[in-house]
Amino acid sequence: MCRGICERFKAKWFLHTDRYANGQKRCNECGIFISWDGRHCPCCGMMLRTKPRNKDNKQKYNLKLKNK
Repeated sequence: MCRGICERFKAKWFLHTDRYANGQKRCNECGIFISWDGRHCPCCGMMLRTKPRNKDNKQKYNLKLKNK
């Protein structure tokens, strides 16, 4: 259950950038992207999503990781 703590860590999105490749993570419970080093949300404790779900976005993500 979201308690609003995650708003302090809310990540900014820059146009035409991949959030996951930039190190941002998504909390499904809170519904936002955050900049956080841990594996779990600081607010609700749910495990953060670190990879995209969409097939096209997965391919773009994997290409960016190979090029780094």
